[in-house]
Amino acid sequence: MKLIFGAMNDPSKDIVEEVRSIALLGFDYIDLTVEGPRASTRDIMDRLRELRDEISRLDLDIVGHTAWFLELAHPYERIRRVFLEEALEALDILAKLDVDKVTFHPFLLASSLYRRQPYRSKLLEYLISSLREVSIRADDNGMKVMIENMDGGRMWRIDEYARIISEVDVYFHLDVAHANLDVESLNLRSFLDRFKPGDRLLHIHISDNVGGSASKGWDLHLPIGVGSIDWEEVFRILKDYGYSGTITLEVFSKDRDYLRMSLDKVRNLSSRIA
Repeated sequence: MKLIFGAMNDPSKDIVEEVRSIALLGFDYIDLTVEGPRASTRDIMDRLRELRDEISRLDLDIVGHTAWFLELAHPYERIRRVFLEEALEALDILAKLDVDKVTFHPFLLASSLYRRQPYRSKLLEYLISSLREVSIRADDNGMKVMIENMDGGRMWRIDEYARIISEVDVYFHLDVAHANLDVESLNLRSFLDRFKPGDRLLHIHISDNVGGSASKGWDLHLPIGVGSIDWEEVFRILKDYGYSGTITLEVFSKDRDYLRMSLDKVRNLSSRIA
């Protein structure tokens, strides 16, 4: 089980300083989110050469990430097209940084009305249509598209994720903390049975939370070990399924000592279990 650990830039902070900070903390790569207010496509383009030079100097790899709120399933076509254009632009700027895999989120409108039939089926069709265009652009840039789970299987059911991934021919990104939301208990095996390492599972995010409702904002991005997730069990399951690859720590705290401590914890835990 060879695990490679990275961290995500805080898009409210200077993008080049974030690269330096993540390298200084000892991470292997940056999970670069193209997102405002200070890491938009324009921000990255304006500092592209400086960013490339710094990433090369620090010997960091990059995994691509796009804003979670791009509504690629928006029910109004003109609005959906705007979100789609933003998604395509993010792909293009990440390609300039030689990124080979990029995360997208199957975000749905917050209104519960749009999660019911017949709206749900129509929005799924819109999402698949948008992602097909994203996938074509990614192929042109030599990149792989990954779809991240938004919760434990309520916003989109696991079979709906499977349909998206099959019909668009893209990959799965497992967010362990999200899988602990909108469910009675965390059940990673239900995702891993459907999206197997070495086949469709290509990337993982981890952070801690206390479970509960995604819609009420309980995706807390806490340091590892602070919430309710049993991390020893998580890493044992990942070992059972033979996962090797990138794991991003999405720990967002003002004091980055908590991010460093989280990295130490998961490295020690994964080494002990392996």
